[in-house]
Amino acid sequence: MTSAIVLQIAIATVVGFILGIIWLYAVNYKWMTRFLQSIGATKTYGDEDVWDFTFTSSDATSEYVHVRDFENKIVYAGWVAVFSETGKMREVVLRDAIVYDFDGSQLFASPRIYISRKPEGMHVEFPATQANTKELQ
Repeated sequence: MTSAIVLQIAIATVVGFILGIIWLYAVNYKWMTRFLQSIGATKTYGDEDVWDFTFTSSDATSEYVHVRDFENKIVYAGWVAVFSETGKMREVVLRDAIVYDFDGSQLFASPRIYISRKPEGMHVEFPATQANTKELQ
């Protein structure tokens, strides 16, 4: 009888672990919200803000961005590698980044650039369209 209880506990632990991993995927990829959107039950995007929604989107056009720094008059262009979730600061790391001045002249290039701004100071453009997304890669 004791071995049956130990077996049940072991099975419950394994099943719980596997379901926990599935739950993390469901939360991170917003499966429930996306399902409800696909059947037209909601137009909301979840509890996060638009920043988080945009960068977790599976839409390829939100992977390549231009971040405008109006204060310093430069534009960071690159592929989003990492971004902050909701918080006091907006942070983004761009890979294969090129930095331009507002006249369009290239200042320098870098394999990775970290950008951090207050939410009201972050201006992000998405220049890619479905047609040219593959060209950019």
